[in-house]
Amino acid sequence: MSTKIIVIGAGSAVFSGNLVRDLALTKGLHGSQVVLIDLDADRLQMIGRLAERISDELDANLRIVTATDRTKALDGADFVVNTAQVGGHDWTNQQTQIAQRHGTYRGVSLHNYGQAAFFLQVAHEMEKHCPNAWLIQSANPVFEGCTLIHRESSMKCIGLCHGHLGYRKIAKTLGLNLEHVHAETHGVNHCVWMTDFRYKGQDAYPLLDRWIEEEAEAWWVENHDRDYKDLHLSRAAVHQYKLFGLMGIGDTPRFAGWWYNDSLRTKQFWYTADGGFDSELGWRKYLIRNQDRIDQIAQAASDESTPVLETFKPRMSNEQIVPIIDAMVHDRPGKFQVNVPNRGRVVRDLPEDLVVEVPAMVDADGVHPIAVPDLPAKVMTGILAPRWQACEMIVNAIRQRDKDFILHRLLNWNHVPSLARAEAMINEWLMHPQNQAMRDLFGSKLYETNHTLPTDQSAKALV
Repeated sequence: MSTKIIVIGAGSAVFSGNLVRDLALTKGLHGSQVVLIDLDADRLQMIGRLAERISDELDANLRIVTATDRTKALDGADFVVNTAQVGGHDWTNQQTQIAQRHGTYRGVSLHNYGQAAFFLQVAHEMEKHCPNAWLIQSANPVFEGCTLIHRESSMKCIGLCHGHLGYRKIAKTLGLNLEHVHAETHGVNHCVWMTDFRYKGQDAYPLLDRWIEEEAEAWWVENHDRDYKDLHLSRAAVHQYKLFGLMGIGDTPRFAGWWYNDSLRTKQFWYTADGGFDSELGWRKYLIRNQDRIDQIAQAASDESTPVLETFKPRMSNEQIVPIIDAMVHDRPGKFQVNVPNRGRVVRDLPEDLVVEVPAMVDADGVHPIAVPDLPAKVMTGILAPRWQACEMIVNAIRQRDKDFILHRLLNWNHVPSLARAEAMINEWLMHPQNQAMRDLFGSKLYETNHTLPTDQSAKALV
């Protein structure tokens, strides 16, 4: 029996192309049915043709199907990969602009609420149509989304992210041969910490310390205009290391500290000349680069005279999705970095119903987290406890259909200027024409933003 793999949000051309290429390079999954689902019919047609050509050129015999109706396609699925971004980049940008109109500077992430609610909707649809399947959650927010899914549905679900591979960039900058580098990280998604770092079997943290002491300042100056995504040994990452006692890996330098992100000028100091991935300059470059890549893929898909493998080179990506599917289908045990519930208190100081990111063995019997060392108290209290709190606010907003949790989250974030501005932000966001799903969830009753401070004269009268 062949494996049926569903990809939701398949219009993400780069992701879907890499996924199909990885499937076509994995002989044990040849002959699988791959159902590509997206609301954008034109983009879907292009991705479908691309997938067919990849399969043909690698002689993988993948049965490629495209669909816009998700529920019908889910029947009989073995794996569902959710990489969807609700409303695409345009809606994400609009939500960022709403937040900025009410006095914040980037980072509020209003889109996380719609994303998490959609993830849960997919999980409930799977309960009806493919209850024995695995849900592989690849789109963000992985931490909050997977925690919500595990608390509110019966689906088997793992979250995946490649951020843990950031240690490789650190090793490369230090001049280390990756063949001899070993690293272990854990925490929660986008907030993971390197608890073990070895080179040729020896502790490599002293090598990192020497680089910071002797080379870091000159490197920051000479490489200030480096790629906006290169944050692994940024000033922010090194400052976090000094502040918390471990090196934050992957996306951790982006999120573990609002104080690195309160203005473009601040971001440009702590990250790169563009202010890093999350600044208006870095984000614009990302969108341009992404569109260029989509145009390149569209050209490759339509140009029948040139092998599509010239665009998608025949080598495995760094994504874990296909190797994990192969491990489960054929009982080929492998070690992976996964986001799963903290059952058995793998991360001792976090609750069992919270999703954590830890190493695990994966085989036909499922996912088996590996014991990890305790994180330092500074990491737990200074970063992970606030991240846990923020996660609970998003999860409870969806579970209890209560927008007050969104307000609590905003008021606990250091960039929101006032209670009235936070309420006005939620009001505008909730009533946006594109936000019907959130109005259905939270209702359309608005906050009364009339918290007017007293004038000097009226203040005297109150005394």
